[in-house]
Amino acid sequence: MVIPTIAVTATAAPLIVALACLFAHRKLGGGRHLLFWAIAHACLPIPFAIIGFTDWPIDPNRLLSVIAVSAILLSAVMLASGIRVQTGRSDRLEVALAVAVALTVCTLLIQHVTGLTYAVPTIIAAAGLLYAGALLMLHRRSLLYFLTGGLQMARGCMAIYYALGLTELGHQLNGALAGSIFANLLTGLGLMMIEFDNARQREHSTREDEQETRKFLQTLMDAMPATMTYKDSDLRYRLANRAVRELLKPFNTDPIGKTWSEIAGPEAAAVVEQQDRIILATGEALHMEQGWTGPDGKPIIALAQKVPLKDESGQVVGIITCGIDITRLKETEAQLIEQREAAEIASRTKTAFLANMSHELRTPLNAIIGFAEMMATGYTGELTARQKEYAVNIRQSGEHLLRLVNDILDLSRLENGRLELNIAICDFDTLARSALAMVEPQAREAGIKLAFTPCRLKVRADERALVQILVNLMGNAVKFNRPQGSVSLRAEITDGVLCIRVEDTGIGMSSMESHAATQPFYRIDAYRARANSGAGLGLSICRSLVELHGGRLDIRSQPGAGTCVEIMLPA
Repeated sequence: MVIPTIAVTATAAPLIVALACLFAHRKLGGGRHLLFWAIAHACLPIPFAIIGFTDWPIDPNRLLSVIAVSAILLSAVMLASGIRVQTGRSDRLEVALAVAVALTVCTLLIQHVTGLTYAVPTIIAAAGLLYAGALLMLHRRSLLYFLTGGLQMARGCMAIYYALGLTELGHQLNGALAGSIFANLLTGLGLMMIEFDNARQREHSTREDEQETRKFLQTLMDAMPATMTYKDSDLRYRLANRAVRELLKPFNTDPIGKTWSEIAGPEAAAVVEQQDRIILATGEALHMEQGWTGPDGKPIIALAQKVPLKDESGQVVGIITCGIDITRLKETEAQLIEQREAAEIASRTKTAFLANMSHELRTPLNAIIGFAEMMATGYTGELTARQKEYAVNIRQSGEHLLRLVNDILDLSRLENGRLELNIAICDFDTLARSALAMVEPQAREAGIKLAFTPCRLKVRADERALVQILVNLMGNAVKFNRPQGSVSLRAEITDGVLCIRVEDTGIGMSSMESHAATQPFYRIDAYRARANSGAGLGLSICRSLVELHGGRLDIRSQPGAGTCVEIMLPA
């Protein structure tokens, strides 16, 4: 007969270990192997209660005997599977349960067929304990693992010893149960100590990982040229990179653990912290400029992008801010605005001056040209040959000066965007003949042949502007041509683009001169052009008028091989 105190203690001891496993799993965040161990120790009280509170031995075919066998085998399988999981295997709970059920069925069949009693399940369970103990001892070179594994193997050996004589040595049940109490408590204590040791190592490893991650993050942030900070929900800085510390050097303080109001003062920080509280409340990112005045009195302006940091539940726990110091950029912007305003004033002054100059110069120039022409034609009386020559020179010089004035006024209107085009469908041949008629006197005087092949094209353009373009281009071609040279004008439409070409047999230009020829007031080599010197505005005006039409002007030329100016306009 088993002493009641021993029976109760033997039944309760594994339950204590099972509860400890559940506590470690729930409160300490242990692995799922603790669930295996909890089930294993929760099964042990069943056979201990049957042995301690019934007449032993009992008939193997009775229900209590089947229950005891099932509990013993389930406990052994669960304990071994839990240790396999703890040592890195990937056993599953449902698989372990299926193995336990299969072993129970096989054991009961063996008992029924062979007539063997309780030795079979006990020996199978002992084999599981020996296997589990060996796994622990071999898993890690640690005294704790070695002792706990040894206790497991000792339990297995003790189970085999008592199993071999359990039916005949019923009077020794008190000793067997007493031994199981100590064995279960000691192995349970060993398993818990292993779990606590693993938890301590995990915590230490996690702490080291956090330190390494924080170190890496800080190094990465310090490498960024932009300012980067992290504030918690109390708006206190928890992370700040090197750029932030450089920016806050005038305050002579470390921002970590402090709020912006504690660093810059409540007044300077009021707007920034108000925006931060809005982000904490709404969880939405914000793009803003924030400025403050440093202790040295100098203003500091930063362009900041603020992004909320949320936890798994979506709650905002902090604010990440990335900013760029734009103080110098703002200073440069202010200077540029001042310079632009000054340039606009100068431009308006220039426009007013040119308008006044136009009126003041054109009136007397027209009078000079008109009277010089009258004198040259003998309207005021007969002149000597030398006087006629002087009159012609006066007229030509006046016309040249009037053209310069008109070119300067046109360029001014183009630069200020005050020249408006009247786009309409027009006949290209008519405009070309009009331009040729204007250039004809200059060409005849220089001995240059003008050639034009009618093309019967209708184009969309401003008539006055297109005529001015053609006159300027052919005038340049005549001016810089060779004696007895030629100028040709051709036009065609290809793929919806009107292509106009003005070619001459003149002195040509170098590649550098070709690129610079369309710049205002640029004149080619003075030695080659001084006899025909102008203001250098013709090609510049042509290019601007072509671009107003949405087109392009290209120049192809070589020194001594003539020049081809090509204009492409939307047809």
